[in-house]
Amino acid sequence: MSEPPQRPRLIPVLDVMNGVVVRAVGGDRKNYRPVRSPLTPSTVPTDIAQALLRSVGAGELYVADLDAITGSARVTPSVEALMEACAVPVWLDAGTGRRDVLDWPPHQNLRPVVGFETCRVPEVLAEALLEPRQRPVAFSLDLRNGQLLGNWRAWGLAGDRDALALTRRVVDMGVRTLIVLDLARVGTGTGAGTDELVRVIRAEFPDLDLIAGGGVRTWSDVERLGKAGATGVLVASALHEGTLVLPSPTA
Repeated sequence: MSEPPQRPRLIPVLDVMNGVVVRAVGGDRKNYRPVRSPLTPSTVPTDIAQALLRSVGAGELYVADLDAITGSARVTPSVEALMEACAVPVWLDAGTGRRDVLDWPPHQNLRPVVGFETCRVPEVLAEALLEPRQRPVAFSLDLRNGQLLGNWRAWGLAGDRDALALTRRVVDMGVRTLIVLDLARVGTGTGAGTDELVRVIRAEFPDLDLIAGGGVRTWSDVERLGKAGATGVLVASALHEGTLVLPSPTA
């Protein structure tokens, strides 16, 4: 009989824009506003990062540098300061593919993320995987309402629903950590909605570090993704709103 799946690790998320942490909702970046959280009155990324880590006892963070992702800046000073202040690993999506893919900050706790949204061609990912400091590199399977959010034609895919074929391609290239993220669900509290895709990916790639997120509201959402095969779950709004309550250690 197979062993029951382990609880996925919780990975707090910070979306940083114009130097502050913002509340991301539905991927509509022009309407993002500074986050308001009972965990801290601050909107400074370093302050919120520390508060989120304490709130769930997390051992890693995920940071989206939205100014870098949209091409209006390189890695921003506030994100650099966060990297300096946090000792835990930080998965950082800073728009790799819009500029020199090897121009990442030197911090050893940095874990570069290559997002499909900005990764124009496979060669960008191939170069990123040659990371000179040998830090783990993740690929983010960026979706919007289940459709691939990126240049799927340049990857030789059959269409914008061909997520499994894209997964096979990047794993063959050397990706060992995959992030499945539906931006349309981010901040909505409607559930991740990617559990079936996670289940299919896990069945084919049992050893992949598989992180999922977007729309997580309660611990039941975390459990659902864990049962589907996620090893990590991204969460932000549910932590600020207090809707995600951790189970007791004996649960």
